[in-house]
Amino acid sequence: MRLRIALAVILVVAAGCGSGEDAGPNAGASGDASAEAASRVDRCVERFLERAESDGLAEADVRRYIESTYCSRFEREGWIYEDGTLSLAAHVAFAESGSSEECATAEAGGDAGTVPCEELEGDGPLLLDCAILHLVRRGEVREYVGELERSREVSCDDGTPLDRLGARP
Repeated sequence: MRLRIALAVILVVAAGCGSGEDAGPNAGASGDASAEAASRVDRCVERFLERAESDGLAEADVRRYIESTYCSRFEREGWIYEDGTLSLAAHVAFAESGSSEECATAEAGGDAGTVPCEELEGDGPLLLDCAILHLVRRGEVREYVGELERSREVSCDDGTPLDRLGARP
């Protein structure tokens, strides 16, 4: 069930916001730091919920899952801007966390085995997991995608056109 919720949330995540062109995540924090952190987490959760499909689950359960799985972690790492948008670091860390996955392989008449999934990607188009990229500031996403496109073709796993990725402040 957790996988189903995660897939639903990941497939529909988008939007974002920012607190200023040059401000980094958690920039300008003053006063009660824990209240500000909670506020950033709440705004992050709201952005996730804007695109989440609950599949009949209670909103409170989906909210709790998003907060504990994504936004609280991102806040601890300093990856949430004041307005709830995410730093590109959140996407990169999330993408790298899945890079140790093993994929099954077998050659005709040979033994089956496993290899890191990225070894099977080859030189074809790079398929991005775009769920979190929808919540990253648009400028950061465009720069990131531009860098990737210099070396190979890139597309989104959810079919989103690359120029529509990223959150607006």
